[in-house]
Parts: sequence; C-alpha cells; structure tokens
Amino acid sequence: MEDYAIICNPLAGKQQKGKRPIEFASEYLDNFNVSYKLFNTEYAGHAIELATQLAKDGYRVIGAGGDGTCNEVFHGAISSNTGVLCGFIPMGSGNDVPAVIGIIPDIKRACKIIAEGYTGKCDVGLALKDDGIKRYFLGVGSQGFDAEVARRANENKEKNYNAMVIKALFAWKSKEVKVIMDNETYEGYANLVAVGNGGSYGAGMYICQKAKVDDGLFDISIADIKKLKLLFQFKRMYSGSLSPHPNIFEYQSKKVRIEMLNPEDESYLCQVDGEMLGDLPVTYETLKDGYEFIRPQRNEVAEAFKEKYGHYFWECDH
Repeated sequence: MEDYAIICNPLAGKQQKGKRPIEFASEYLDNFNVSYKLFNTEYAGHAIELATQLAKDGYRVIGAGGDGTCNEVFHGAISSNTGVLCGFIPMGSGNDVPAVIGIIPDIKRACKIIAEGYTGKCDVGLALKDDGIKRYFLGVGSQGFDAEVARRANENKEKNYNAMVIKALFAWKSKEVKVIMDNETYEGYANLVAVGNGGSYGAGMYICQKAKVDDGLFDISIADIKKLKLLFQFKRMYSGSLSPHPNIFEYQSKKVRIEMLNPEDESYLCQVDGEMLGDLPVTYETLKDGYEFIRPQRNEVAEAFKEKYGHYFWECDH
C-alpha cells in the first residue's frame, strides 16, 4: 500500500504550460520517491469524507488544493480519531492554511517537505455552533465584515478581490456584539471579530498577527473602524503593520464565545479557514498541541515575510 493519500481538488490553481498544478505535484513527488495514491474530490465536503476514510485505512493524508480543500482534509483527519499525519500542498489563491505550519506557496517545496518527513504538533482551533455544527481549523475564525467577504468569495460573485471588498464594505452596517473570553468581555459595535490560531486570512492579511500556534491561546482582534478607514487598513495587514491600532482591541483567551448583543439585529455570519458556518452565536476552543503535521523544520513563511518586509509579522513595534 502507498504511504500517502493525496486528496486533490482537480480544479485548484491555474494551468501552466499545459499542465494543472496537481500534474506538477505528481512529477515532484515521483522525483522525490514519495509513495502515494491520488484521490480527486468531486463535490463540497468530499475531501472530509475521503480524509476520514483514508485515515482509517492507514494512509497519511495530504490536502492538495486551496484553503477549503486543506481545511476539509485536516478536519477529516482529526475527526477520524486515528492520529494519522496530515500535510498540505498549497495550490489555491490564498494558501493561509498551509502557511500556519510554515509551508510557503510553492508546490515543489511542499512536495519536498513531504519527502523530508519532518513532523511537529501545533495548536488547533475548534468552532462549535449552538445548532450542532462543529469544525476544526488552523487559521482564523471570523465574524462580521470579513466573513461576508469570505461568503462572496465562495459564491464567486466577484472575481476581483479588491472590487469585492469595496462592494461588501459599502453595503455593510456594523452591529453590536458580545465577546466573552476567559477573563474579559467586550460589548459594543464591531466591524469584525477575528479569533486567530494562525495570524492571517485573505492570502496573507495579518489580522491576528501576534498569534502563535504553540501557546495554547487564541489571539482575538475586534475592530471598530469607520468604513473608509477600514478600507485603507486592509493594505497594512499585508505588511504586518496594522497593530497597534487605536480602534482594534486585542485580547488572548483559550475560549471565546461570540453573540449578537441585540437579538433583534440581523446576525453576523461566521467562518473558519474560509469555510462558512452560518450565523452567530459561536464558541471557539483552543486545543493545545492539537494535531501533528508534516511541516518544515523552521517556519519558512515567517522567514519569507521577514526577507520581504524586514521584520517578522508578529513584531508589531518595528
């Protein structure tokens, strides 16, 4: 039997030189003498089913695709209760999920990381809805404006991301939320509430830029910023220069409960790793050292960021 199950979204990524990204990945894996079998997803949620069953069959599971596929594969792996190793080959437009464990968006490098075989545990987030929906995640759980942008992205209503953000922003109305944490409670207006296990979403926008995956804590960012000012803050997230900000309130907590303060208000949407969960309320829990991943020995995403911007994304006082 092959060692690895590569669970791929065959539509992920752009075709180059007549080849799809998974064809390049297959060549690299063959060159690195990785023993694997390829499984293609056919519908939303299929990667969860595949990962769950393949983990039980004894495979180490690898998500090859965008953040949606990577989240589904990871969710399936941890839900299988087998403890099998999980890894990623980033092929999407965002690639924030692989970035949490230090994997840069380079298919060849990701395949070599699998061949190198280094592994390590990291914290995991768990989102629990009152209606019984349960989802594990690696990156950011968010509610409010950014979740609305994620919804539009998933529905492909607008191909241009910046145009989508602008359209969503001008239709947006902030509402009051209640955020209950271990030792503190926030009540008030908020554009968005981001609960970070990892630091970024939206292809490298660092909203919870001080988040660490080895401290057993979420970093929570609550933004109450006027519309036009919020628009100009998005660019600062890419360079890791958003924090500190007078209208962003930052906390740390192991557990977070988020509700609408006024039940008569239309509820905010919530999402994790780009996957929509529905309306608030939602509860987030941190799982310290929650799962073991195939990953590089050092955080190559952080090193690439420092090379580009001259500082690590968690260094807010540069």
